[in-house]
Amino acid sequence: MVPDFDARLKAFGSTTFKELRPGQRQVLSAYAADHLDAGDLAIEMPTGEGKTLLALLIADWALDQGRSVAYLTGTRQLAERVEKEAATLGLDIVRFAAKDYGGAKLDDYHQAQAVGVMNYWVYFNSKPVPQPADLVIFDDAHLAEQPLSALQTLRIPDRPGPARDLYQTVCDLMIVHTDAYPGLHAMRDGTARPGTPPELFAFNDWAAIASTVRAAIEASPWVEDNEIKYVWPRMRDFLDRCGVLIGPTGIEMRPYHPPTALNAGYSQAKQRLYLSATLGSMDDLQRRIGCRRVTRLVTQDPLPPGATGERLLVLYPIEGKPADDHILDWALHQVASAGGRAAWLCASHAEADVLQTQLTNAGHAVYRLRPGEDDTVDAWSRAPQGQLATAGRYDGLDLPGDICKLVIITTVPQASSEFERFVVAYLGDASFMRHRVGQRVTQALGRANRTSSDRSMYLALDPTFAQILADPAVRASIPHDVQPTVRAALELYDRGWEATMRSCDDFWHETTRADSDQQDDAAASSLRRRARPGRAAGGAGEVASADSEVCAAVDLWVGDQGSAATQAREAATLLADAGEAEHAAFWRYVQAHALFNRGRPQDLATARSALEDATANGPRTTWFRRLSRTITDLSGSGGVADDTDRFFLSWDEWCREAGPRLDRTLSQGRNLLTGNHDQQCEGLELLARLCGASGERPPKTEQSATDCRWTWSTVKRGERRVWEIKTGRGESVARGDVNQLLGQIEVETKRAAKTRVYGCLVTPAGVAAGDAAEAARYKIALVSHEAAVRLYDILADRLRQYAALCGDGNAVARGDARTSIEGLLPADGWLGRLLAPTDGKVLDVKDVAELFPQR
Repeated sequence: MVPDFDARLKAFGSTTFKELRPGQRQVLSAYAADHLDAGDLAIEMPTGEGKTLLALLIADWALDQGRSVAYLTGTRQLAERVEKEAATLGLDIVRFAAKDYGGAKLDDYHQAQAVGVMNYWVYFNSKPVPQPADLVIFDDAHLAEQPLSALQTLRIPDRPGPARDLYQTVCDLMIVHTDAYPGLHAMRDGTARPGTPPELFAFNDWAAIASTVRAAIEASPWVEDNEIKYVWPRMRDFLDRCGVLIGPTGIEMRPYHPPTALNAGYSQAKQRLYLSATLGSMDDLQRRIGCRRVTRLVTQDPLPPGATGERLLVLYPIEGKPADDHILDWALHQVASAGGRAAWLCASHAEADVLQTQLTNAGHAVYRLRPGEDDTVDAWSRAPQGQLATAGRYDGLDLPGDICKLVIITTVPQASSEFERFVVAYLGDASFMRHRVGQRVTQALGRANRTSSDRSMYLALDPTFAQILADPAVRASIPHDVQPTVRAALELYDRGWEATMRSCDDFWHETTRADSDQQDDAAASSLRRRARPGRAAGGAGEVASADSEVCAAVDLWVGDQGSAATQAREAATLLADAGEAEHAAFWRYVQAHALFNRGRPQDLATARSALEDATANGPRTTWFRRLSRTITDLSGSGGVADDTDRFFLSWDEWCREAGPRLDRTLSQGRNLLTGNHDQQCEGLELLARLCGASGERPPKTEQSATDCRWTWSTVKRGERRVWEIKTGRGESVARGDVNQLLGQIEVETKRAAKTRVYGCLVTPAGVAAGDAAEAARYKIALVSHEAAVRLYDILADRLRQYAALCGDGNAVARGDARTSIEGLLPADGWLGRLLAPTDGKVLDVKDVAELFPQR
């Protein structure tokens, strides 16, 4: 019998919920008519439209059909909201939490007498107490990704103690086995900078050390740590089926997608409902959750304007890094205007750690929200002032009314895990990641706007936000009702610093002017232009490859290698047809992994052939070069890696960040390098990036602080250079300057004992005095200021050419650009040779120019 949800609501006799809203009625009618038997159904409704009531009515109907119901939320706060709404409706529920299950409560849930409400970690864990339900409701569905993936993810953090010892042991084992990973030395030594792209250990390299790694884990005291002891028994026999990523903050061993289909809490349910205001593409939802193919159900009519109050999105309009002092000072000025409270949304735990330190040092109380620590939000919301800091959390936080008037998005939310960082760095054409950025920005913009009376400001600190939000794939993933807010923010960004400051001040000091001006500006802009149809956005948001991807990941995990290979190839074919060459090649790599694991002689040949097919006529991007090395290894040739990839990874990242502002950024960098002492120090940071190294200016409070510090890694070792800049008109290098730098070298050598540390002295002089030259002979590269500027000019010229040849950044264009530019660059290892001790001589312009091939 088809349920009548209007009648069911009326039967409750609730004085609050008297009738369905039009959007609720439309969705429930469609559910009753067409989706009662759907296995996986996603319901997308805007914030404020009443998803919770809708889900409770479906749960009520399911109980009457004799079905048990589990209502899952991301936090205790959200579970309490569901409990309150169910009580207002008159629906029986029971609440479960860790170690709080009761007896009668469990019985009522199991016997389908009441809805069981709990968070995801209570339902999805290694030993769940509530048994699998017939109907599982995923509220804020994206929050299920972390607990589901965590069930089969082993993470070894680079953290002091047994975890770091184990991290370094894995690094050592791989370094001994192969020199194929240039970044590994810096990661092992702890000198790799945060944000360094992770390395994916090739499946054949990992297979060679997996058994030794297993023994090392079981011998480590860290195996008893709560962070690992529950997941290790599920992982110990599956290490060779994992994708293994190592980054500066940790090692991740995990399936390529969560094998959720193997979880009884998922597989035994007759129906799974996914609820969210921002579901995104069903293909990517399936990819993130690891579920089966999902059917989508949405409301036909958008919410009326003002249904979730007023919001102002402000993009920081001046170049810099989100953690720079001037950007943080501006954000803290807005915090003061907001009454001393803000929610800070960081992309990763490493980023949140840095922010927490900065805020604490600035005298602010910081409330750090970590998975499962719901009490943090409660404590922060009760405090008169304080900063809530989150990591990778853009959904599932309800901060209405006076709880929060200011939300700060610190960096572009494009990578919250090692796997996502890998995709961004190596699979540049995987457009699902750009869809996730738009989705997360939309989620962030809803945190403090829940009701019609809410009025909140949202700060986007990363200066690259404007470029990212203008990306067609990102804009396509932003819902219609949020588009005016984003468009107005882009227009305010173009008006510059003074207009931005004025808009912020108006927002805090006037009731409605800022938001109305923002909307008026957007409307006026629209009126000035003739309406045009616009471009159609394409990409993986419309490519249904996730079903094959998830099936391949599950089959590989359970050991059905033949099926895994078939499904991975199908995913690759779909992605290749969509023009995503790098993303497609990744799934050919997974196909080869499955065949390699099956292990028959013919399988090894087929695995090699799969990679050869993937790379045949492929672009010369970093990912395709990595695959070529794996082919060489599988052929038994043992090719030698170089560190050129590091160079182009750095340039690709810079091109993504700066976009059309790249030329201006490079010009500003040159001006810095020819300016005063402090400006030259800043210029050295940009020169480091041009060279494919990581540059930083140490804090002034640091003992024997150098002017700038460069770090990079080669296939043989980690490299570090400490820089000292001298200005003026000295005719020769003074012994005192050399002695100062020698002291800094000694300090840095103690900090990074396994890294090769030399000094670089930038000087206006052309020669070194006898005793200075002798003292510098074995430890210092003496570099004339003109030589440093010439190096900058040549590399900036090459980067400009590379960016122009890359065009829209697709894999083929980037590969062709790399092929063209590589011939204009020095041979592999040039940076280490250039910045090696110069035997007391001063490098000049001619020495730099001779490094580069003639045109």
